[in-house]
Amino acid sequence: MDVELVRSATVLIHAERGDRETIRILVDPILADQATQPPIDYSNGIKIPMIRLPVDKRELIAGADAVLITHYHPDHFDLEAERLLPKNTLIFCQPYDEKALREKGFSNLRVVNDVLRWEGITIARFLASHYRGATGAPPFGESSSYFLQTKNDSVFFTGDAVLDERLRDSLTSTRPKKIVANAGECQFTKENPVLAPGVTMTLTAPELKEIARILPESKVIAVHMDAINHCPLTKRELRKYVERENLTKNVLVPDEGERETTAPR
Repeated sequence: MDVELVRSATVLIHAERGDRETIRILVDPILADQATQPPIDYSNGIKIPMIRLPVDKRELIAGADAVLITHYHPDHFDLEAERLLPKNTLIFCQPYDEKALREKGFSNLRVVNDVLRWEGITIARFLASHYRGATGAPPFGESSSYFLQTKNDSVFFTGDAVLDERLRDSLTSTRPKKIVANAGECQFTKENPVLAPGVTMTLTAPELKEIARILPESKVIAVHMDAINHCPLTKRELRKYVERENLTKNVLVPDEGERETTAPR
């Protein structure tokens, strides 16, 4: 399964089946044009996405066989994706989001309660904490991680999570070949009734280092940076950290459009 970063946490998975046919899964599509959506609340006032989409959005949708939404937040499934995706698109989602997606008119939902199989791919879901001490109560709802596995490959999506006992257990029990890790150190910077300013809601640079230590045989692919206004950690800053901490063999910080393969073809 090849991992292609589109933008922010939007990733395209290319999974080759035994007959050499390629199945493509679009993960967490945010498809709005640059600076056309309101900023995430309680942070700076910069409109999102902060960088352009590097591909044709309609071609991206047309080439996808299914969509996986890790959790229904606007920086993982935006209004433009809601508008453009056909209502019969096959969507994999967590059970907490089924009602809202059906209310939006999406009819072809596969709810991942625990584990299911589709087109030779096993999709397993694990509970994740969007921030330390998260209970799953509104306004955040539940967050999830996902493990995708074929006969010869595996990819783990952290989703929006911090490295607590939940995520540690999920990673060590699956031991994936690749880990798509939502970084960015997302946080609020202004006082609000939701969460204290400075509390991180995605993985920090030191947490990525810890994941690489726990699973040295896994390739960590860091995403969720540069496009959303409440994510202060940039790709450039993380690359400097990765180099300084001698993590270049373990942690990849891809550019938009970059594709990570399991082995040379």
